[in-house]
Amino acid sequence: MKPEDGESLSLYLAVSRTTVSAVLVKDYQGSQHPVYYVSKSLLDDETRYSHLEKLILALIMASTKLRHYFETHRIHIKANYPIKSVLRKPELSGRMAKWSVKLSTYDLIYEPRTAIKSQALADFVADFSSDIQPEADSEVKLLDEDTGEWTLHTDGASNMRGTGLGIILKSPQENIIPQSSSCEFQATNNEAEYEALIEGLQLARDMNIRHLHVFVDSLLITNQFNGSYMVKGDKLAKYLEVVKDIVGYFYTFDITQVPREENDEADELANLAPSLKICDDVNIPILHILNPAIDIENSNHILKPLNVDTLEISWTTPVKEYLQTGKIPDGETNHRAFKTRISRYIIIRDTLYRKSVAGPYLKCLEKPETLEVLKDIHEGDCGNHTGGRALLSKILRTGYFWPTMRKDAMSYSQRCDACQRHSNILHQRAEPLYPIVSSWPFMKWGMDIVGKLPKAPGGKVFMLAMTDYFLKWIEAEAFVQVREKEVISFIKRNTLTRFGIPAEITCDNGSQFIGKRTTNFCEAWGIKMITSTPVHPQANGQAESSNKIIINNLKKKLGSKKGKWAEELPFVLWADRTTTKNATGQTPFSLVFGSEVVLPTEMIIPTARTSLQTIETNNEVLSQDIDTIDESRDIAKIIMAAYQQKIAKSYNKNIRIRRFQVGDLVLRKAFQNTTNPTNGKRAPKWEGPYRIDSEAGKGAYRLSTMEGEPLPRAWNAIHLKIYFI
Repeated sequence: MKPEDGESLSLYLAVSRTTVSAVLVKDYQGSQHPVYYVSKSLLDDETRYSHLEKLILALIMASTKLRHYFETHRIHIKANYPIKSVLRKPELSGRMAKWSVKLSTYDLIYEPRTAIKSQALADFVADFSSDIQPEADSEVKLLDEDTGEWTLHTDGASNMRGTGLGIILKSPQENIIPQSSSCEFQATNNEAEYEALIEGLQLARDMNIRHLHVFVDSLLITNQFNGSYMVKGDKLAKYLEVVKDIVGYFYTFDITQVPREENDEADELANLAPSLKICDDVNIPILHILNPAIDIENSNHILKPLNVDTLEISWTTPVKEYLQTGKIPDGETNHRAFKTRISRYIIIRDTLYRKSVAGPYLKCLEKPETLEVLKDIHEGDCGNHTGGRALLSKILRTGYFWPTMRKDAMSYSQRCDACQRHSNILHQRAEPLYPIVSSWPFMKWGMDIVGKLPKAPGGKVFMLAMTDYFLKWIEAEAFVQVREKEVISFIKRNTLTRFGIPAEITCDNGSQFIGKRTTNFCEAWGIKMITSTPVHPQANGQAESSNKIIINNLKKKLGSKKGKWAEELPFVLWADRTTTKNATGQTPFSLVFGSEVVLPTEMIIPTARTSLQTIETNNEVLSQDIDTIDESRDIAKIIMAAYQQKIAKSYNKNIRIRRFQVGDLVLRKAFQNTTNPTNGKRAPKWEGPYRIDSEAGKGAYRLSTMEGEPLPRAWNAIHLKIYFI
């Protein structure tokens, strides 16, 4: 049935394993009448397309054979599958991108399939034949998942001809992004492997990939990254540091060593061999790297060819010129693609507008109008400091357009000072767990103050506690106040005169611990005082854990008589010393004295050792225990190392490493003592900016103000975030 001029038509698609077909339909008096039917038998390579690609191929075939209808009518594409979403995916293959450009020139509307109203269209009841319908549904599910894992194959080669890098990046849909790079500097094979890995990680990061699995054929790199091998040489250590810094960007990351034959494509790219077989529509860019990736001073080490003049030309100039005179710019090589792009623009009263998919025409802007629009919509009278995506949506709804508006909106929102200072506090763990190991008993102690507690007899409201990292032995006393004098006296009574001189004592930054008197005392006795970073008690976790144990046991023993905690403290300590610890598998008492303590219960109800043993056998067993106490401690040390490794593995599952470089600007989390109390709930959550001066180790950094004045203590990365300017 012949359609009228300008009348809307409907298009139904059908796909089988070997053919694709389409029928153009006209709605007339409540029934559907076929206008034209087209079909195509799939070529051998086309049969290997995904089913969604076959569906789009049917649409392309119909638009080619029925071009005169597509150019003069509005076509309603009736399909229950997300054709429009597939065409707009960012990781399109080459042919899909071409198809998307071709279809953009037509007036197409994508709608869900409705019931067929004609018996002649019975073959088009469904988009896919029944035998491939489940496979198509699976592809849709995979398309909707944004958590698909990408795979990266890298390889580096260093020989007489120079150093080359090969990269193969694969999407979850098996689309391939190959890349080959030539290094303009000398490098060893191991350095070339690291360069290839870093180049691939940077490519994945630039594409906003969050889930990545890397395959390399270098056993050295894999084991150095996993910590199985030690890193020898400063240069390889710097390479490993760069790799770990980039890896912190990904949500999930894994690296696997594979045999060389399973990494042959990346190896061939690294050697630029002609045997690599890829699709004809995939281009391999050749990049020239001037400096190593670890050279911070020359971070822009990729030399890109210049294709445009240094003079900046307005992006609207060639568009207006073509619409007014029909002249195509001299530098435009693909005239068809340029005309397709320009077909979305129109000039109204000497002003350039872009046709919008939904809504009014979009006025095309240039600088500095774009900055004014961004500023006014983001922070003006009607602005509410939204994020980049919401800012972009608001600009489009208002009716403005420029080619880089998405990137500019994201960047402007990211660099907004008010948004950064009032952004949410980051609770994600920023550093892996670093277990603290003590080599021998009473070598390393953790010290902390607890209080104020309920007032005990004598006005005692503070508790000073020390815990041995190896044996988990706790010493604690009650005090009216804890000054440097009390700290020194406590260390002498409970540590020096009982267990000897410790090598290290870990504490916080309290004035009692870092004062001149305490510092001089520790230096005189050869004791190293290690202070944790401010507002980060996890750095002295052993002392904090002991405090929690003591307080919980006191609460359970005292009930409502909280003021007697100082009298009950020695019994709580004795109970803890005679309790088996999970970390060592033994009691602190047995590890110190070589035998288990006799409990009061054994005096009431005798046990075998209190009722059956004689003095002679008891002395013999005690002598044996004392002789083998070193073996017991060694076993406890092994158990403790395994326990720490297990805890660290569980802790490190949910971390997102936050690393900073020297010179970076950061914001620091605002605390109660650093904010203005008059601000109330209006107080910013972050303060600064500060500059990174140096790395203090294990996720801690030394900061300075913008005027160059250093802050007195190092700060942990969990309290910092990058500041964008």
